[in-house]
Amino acid sequence: MIDNLFIVESPLQALMAVELNLQFSGQSNGIIYRLSGKGRERNDDQICKVIELCNWDFKEPVKFGIGGGVLWHFNARRYIFKAREKFKNGVRNLFLGEFRAQWMHAIRSVINPGNTVLMDDGAATVTMNRKYLSNNINYPEDIFHNKENFRSKIKNLFFLRLLDFQVLSKPLLTASAFLGDHSDYPIDFSGILGRKKYNPTSPGKNAFFFGSKYSEAGIVSRDYELIFISNVKKYYDNRDLSFIYCAHRDESFEKLDLIKALFNIDIIIPELPAELFLIERAEDVGAISAAYSSVLNNLRFIFPSLLITSFMLDLEEVNEINRRDIEGIYEYFEKNGISVERNFDLANF
Repeated sequence: MIDNLFIVESPLQALMAVELNLQFSGQSNGIIYRLSGKGRERNDDQICKVIELCNWDFKEPVKFGIGGGVLWHFNARRYIFKAREKFKNGVRNLFLGEFRAQWMHAIRSVINPGNTVLMDDGAATVTMNRKYLSNNINYPEDIFHNKENFRSKIKNLFFLRLLDFQVLSKPLLTASAFLGDHSDYPIDFSGILGRKKYNPTSPGKNAFFFGSKYSEAGIVSRDYELIFISNVKKYYDNRDLSFIYCAHRDESFEKLDLIKALFNIDIIIPELPAELFLIERAEDVGAISAAYSSVLNNLRFIFPSLLITSFMLDLEEVNEINRRDIEGIYEYFEKNGISVERNFDLANF
């Protein structure tokens, strides 16, 4: 039997797994990490670098292919059979990185672990808790049972026969920096930090703003996002801080080129997740901000004395599908001591 098995598919999920690994010293820890392949090399590189931060009893990369078509699901299903055989002696605790990832729940179903623990997957954790966990829904039943969406039908064709809904209905535990003391495994990154917090006596002169794929994902328009970023820069210019834009691994180079050309903004593409990137730049950090990125929540544990700011998107500019979830994240930030800035210069809109 293995004590702790982690399944991840993003750099932040990998970082959560490393943090817990460091806390579970003396136990057997293994990790399965899905790499996306062509087109998401930055994502894959970060996952691999994070996993190397600690020792594992075993680690296994998996690739199902590009996109989410029939071949991808065929390869995922084949791996699930492999996992059932590999872990037939049991798993005490299974840690999942993504609540909505059906392939992870399929592995959960076939190995039937002693406990299943959901780790943070960014700010989406707030939404998952509100929609599912707080309502005692322990797997994404709306996805598994969706018979209208063609994409869901394909997924169900590959996964449904593998699923034991009695296993999937067992309560999920949580390992979370977002849920705090309400989590079964509260995360404050003390493992990675070695109990060290960064409390600079003289803060640096740089304001690090963490971008994301807001327009690429259709959450807001590109025109709106560009002017939003410009106005955040003006906010820090008025405070004599040098504005540095830290690009998300999935932001388009086309958009980043526009940000640099139109507004003369310095852009950095970190090779590590934001939490590790800023630890390396600790002496330079004067302020930390984003729109509603999970970075803000995590960095408040690492830099407790620095002002961390969430700049609020105009919710009227956010598409209706995402609007309520994003509003809920801003509400969470305000309740947990993160400054939500509504009154920065929006004259250009």
